[in-house]
Formats: sequence, C-alpha cells, structure tokens
Amino acid sequence: MTGARVDERSRSVAPGGAGPHVVVIGGGIAGLAAAEALVGTGCRITLVESRRRVGGRAASFEDGAGGLVDACQHVAMGCCTNLLDLLRRTGLDDAVRCDRTMWFIGPSGDRAACTPARWLPAPLHLAPLLVSMRHFTWREKLALAGGMLRLARLHPRDAPPTTALDWLRASGQPDTVIRLFWQPVLESALGESIDLVDVVAARKVLVDGFLAHRHAADLWVPTVPLGELFGTRLAAWLAARGVVVRTGWKASAIERDAAGDARAVVGEGTHLPCDAAIVSVPWRAAARLVSDLVPEVDERLGGSPITAVHLWFDRPVVDLPHAVLVGRTSQWVFRSDTAAGASGYCQVVISASRGLLGDRAGLLDTVVAELRDVFPATRGAILRDAKVVTDPTAVLSVRPGVEAARPQSVTAASNILLAGDWTATGWPSTMEGAVRSGRIAAAGAATRLGRQAARLVPDLPSSALVRLLVGTPRP
Repeated sequence: MTGARVDERSRSVAPGGAGPHVVVIGGGIAGLAAAEALVGTGCRITLVESRRRVGGRAASFEDGAGGLVDACQHVAMGCCTNLLDLLRRTGLDDAVRCDRTMWFIGPSGDRAACTPARWLPAPLHLAPLLVSMRHFTWREKLALAGGMLRLARLHPRDAPPTTALDWLRASGQPDTVIRLFWQPVLESALGESIDLVDVVAARKVLVDGFLAHRHAADLWVPTVPLGELFGTRLAAWLAARGVVVRTGWKASAIERDAAGDARAVVGEGTHLPCDAAIVSVPWRAAARLVSDLVPEVDERLGGSPITAVHLWFDRPVVDLPHAVLVGRTSQWVFRSDTAAGASGYCQVVISASRGLLGDRAGLLDTVVAELRDVFPATRGAILRDAKVVTDPTAVLSVRPGVEAARPQSVTAASNILLAGDWTATGWPSTMEGAVRSGRIAAAGAATRLGRQAARLVPDLPSSALVRLLVGTPRP
C-alpha cells in the first residue's frame, strides 16, 4: 500500500492543495494515529515509512502456507479507550472481538475462568475472578484482595522509587500470590520483569485495567492479522481521505531554519516541504533525526524483549481462545483463527524474555512440553513447524525513574512534535500509549497551524465506590 506517490524525479515536492502540509515520519501505530487525528483538519498529510508496510511492531509475516501470522499477538483491554475509539472512527472495530473471560491455568493444570460480574459495581465486579482461582487458598485470596487495595491507594506522588516486586514483598504479599498472580499479570501488561518495573506502573495496570470500571479488563482480540488490520485496512482508510502514505521511503534528515523549525523532510533523494513534522519513530531513530530535541538514551530509556513462539500442529490442540499459564516459562497462549492452517496453530507469548534468548531450541522444547502438560490434545499431536520470534526492544522498560526521561510531545522547535509509546503519555508502552502519543502530537501540530485535530478520549470513569476506596492524593 503506497497511496499517492511522490514523483521521485523532483527534488522538492508536496501533495497539492491549499492547506498546511504535515509530514508524519514513521508508520507505526503512533504515526497512523497521528495521521488519522489530522484527517478533517484541512491539512495536507503525508506519512512516510521506511518499511514496505505500515504498522510498525503490530506486523505480520507470511507462514509456509502463504498466510499472514502476527509476529507477536497483540491484545487490548477495555481501558484502552483511545485505541478502541480509533478502531471505531475508522470502521475497523469489526476486526476485533470482546472476550470478558480471562482463563488462568494453575501449576497443577487446574483451570479458572475469571469473568468479572456485570451486575456488581466496580471494584466488587472482580469478586468472581478471585473466587474462581482454585490454585489459591482462601487465605491467599484474602491477601491478594488486600494487596490490591493497598496498591490502589498508593498514589504516584507518594510512591517510593521502588520496583513492584520489592513493594509487594514489603507489603506482605505471599510469595505464591506474587508468583502466580502479580508476576504473570504485570509482566504481560507491562512487558517487563516484575523485579524491574516501577511500582507506579504496576498501580496503573491494577487501577485502570482492573478496578476502576466493570469493562476495564475486557480483552479485545484482533480477528484478522495485524498486517491486514493496520498495514492494509487502516492505510487504505487514510489514503481514501487524502493522506499520502509512502512506504519504502526513509527519512534521513529534517531540514530546519535558523530558529530550528522544520522546513522539509529529506529522504530518498527528495525534499518534502512541510509546515509541521511529527517524528513518530523509535527513540534511537528519533535521536538520530533530531538529536537536540530527544534526550540522550541512557540506562533509564531502554527496551525490554518479548518473544513469541509460533507452533503449527497437525490438529487442533488448544481448546481455549487464550489462557494465562501461571508458574511456567510460557506466559500466554493464544489460539489464533487468523492464520493459515489455523486449526492446528497457536502462539505462546513470553514478556521480558531476555534470559531466554541464548537457547531457542531449548526454549521451544520447554514451551511444547508445557503445552502438552496442560492441553491433553497436544500430547498426541505432531508438531509440523515452529518459529521463535524475538523483538529485543519490543517495549519501553518502565523501570523506576523512566518517567523523568520520557520526553513530552512538544519540543523546543515550534513545529516539530514527537510521538511514540516511548514519549510521555502517562501510559506504559502499549498500543493505547502509542495511539495517545499520536493524538497528542497531532493536536500539537494542529494548534501550531491554527487547526483542531481529534483529541484524547477520556478514560473509563471510575465508580463512586472505587473513588471512595482509592481516595484522593494528598495536596
């Protein structure tokens, strides 16, 4: 999908029209969200992406049968209000389904179908989730409930600079509860080890993702490959509304005037004159383009790896749409109906997988053994093919101190904005964070140009009981 093409024989070209020209550099979810937010503002919009397809890390690859398989399974939650709004606004909400039940499979193979109650107010709607976890004793369940309340009442301004693991231990959470609940939930949500993530990020997952609203923990799962959802359908939606989507076009520099403002984006032998530029690429690439506007990458601004293990069996083996495997190397397993040969295909996702990168064959053996331990149909099935895919910097590592290093969208250059899930969005490095960053950057660019772009959608409202229990931060 290339959209309208820029004539590469011309040294200085831009889409026709009378409105100001905004160039979005980077076609990941953040860049796509920025372009979508600018549609209807009267701006001319060009989105450039160095890869052959847009979508960034939300990408797919072709399996041996020629079908698309997601490089890593992406899911959203009901609290991801801006991502879900983007899908609705672009008519792509038919490509995701809502699952209210989250399956946990305990160490002994016992299954817990955790479905928040529809008829109880938040946070009491989580009571069925706690009751259904048969791998915990009642004492452990009460300890978990108490830990949830204490963490929810820990307001960010009062939080110590500590990791989630240290805080949970200091708060008296039993080791079993930490290992079989907090670790799989927080590591899956934040993409980083529980002994490294900031306790404030852990609190956000708990409050926004579980406690605040009855639908906050709903899982929204794509029903088509991400390459089709973002790389084809969203790109086509943008192109149909006049956005020039240029793939295979790498921005090498931003030409700036004496005041430091952007005049043109340079790349592939051409100049794209612009009235504003949104830099929506990973932080290291952004630092190369605008080194004076992006903080130096240090130990606070680093990445965390996520590994996806793709498995093709000769028959259906996973009888659940998805499940959290607690107490194992495998963290989440997804049965996908979007891949070719889907009847025997499944994917295992392991966040914070840095300790597993040296032995892929051993990892594959471990994952298959764990699946055979909890899914009986796997034991007699033949593994026809397998692929291990690791992104070493899949997400921004939300360690203590990282928020101080995340830059704001607005920069010292009046018409250069930053976007990406690594910027200061108030959210962890997720699809929701990426969409928010794109919308924030688009609003900043539009304001600079005397226009108004689509702005952030509010969070799900917290129930009165949650507000009472959580309290308010001290002045």
